[in-house]
Amino acid sequence: MAWSGYAIALLLAYLLQTGVTALFDLPLFDPFLILAIICGLVAPTHDARIAGWITGLAQDLGSADALGIHAFTLGLTAMLLTQMRTFGNVGVWWVAALAGFIAAWPGQFLYLLHLHYWAGGGAVGFLGLLGTATWTAAIAAVFAMLINALPWAMHRRRRHIRSAHF
Repeated sequence: MAWSGYAIALLLAYLLQTGVTALFDLPLFDPFLILAIICGLVAPTHDARIAGWITGLAQDLGSADALGIHAFTLGLTAMLLTQMRTFGNVGVWWVAALAGFIAAWPGQFLYLLHLHYWAGGGAVGFLGLLGTATWTAAIAAVFAMLINALPWAMHRRRRHIRSAHF
């Protein structure tokens, strides 16, 4: 895995989380989760798991939550995603989005349970926790799938344009 590219992506995720997400009040948009899903989709198995854990640790260092909760949940997401890669072709866009959602949902639900019951996170009911975890995982999976498919789409378009001119 190209760790220098990962470090730049981690910095970009941190800037998005602290700047854009906080500025526009987007509670369901999680750039760190998107990065963990992308790493789980494209990186080698051990590198993806380590990158997911490091991504969560970086999110922990920048948040007021308990140290380690994000490292656990994003590491879990990357681990589940690397396990699911062996069962299906994650090169297909809808399989990648579905696998990202299935892998991200348990971690998001555990994080919200932690916030609700142990950190005093509010008066949202159990169905609210399920809905928030579902929407956060779905949004992150779609964004990760789109970002993962972007180089392929650009390469295909460039090749199509080149063949039309020659």
